[in-house]
Amino acid sequence: MNDSELTPAEVLKQLEALAPDALLLEPRGHFDAALVGYTDEPDDHWTRQPGHYVAIYDRDRCIEALREMLGCDYDGAADYFGYNTEGAWMGKGTPTFRHNDPDA
Repeated sequence: MNDSELTPAEVLKQLEALAPDALLLEPRGHFDAALVGYTDEPDDHWTRQPGHYVAIYDRDRCIEALREMLGCDYDGAADYFGYNTEGAWMGKGTPTFRHNDPDA
């Protein structure tokens, strides 16, 4: 997993070279700041084929972006994120999410 000390722009550049079909969260103007890396071994609940790179987003930053976009509180944004973003399988390019909270 590559998610150390890269800027979102650097992640995008490297991900474009490795997996141009990797899915990115929209609208990009809100979610690109939450992009922290890429991996070909995601640690999530989806069954994945090995060797395919996907984007890694910081879960807390995504929820914060949703709070701003939707004008709601943390709980509302977290519920929306869990169901509509983190819980949505969109094919092999589906991004994965990093949790900073070890109890998450």
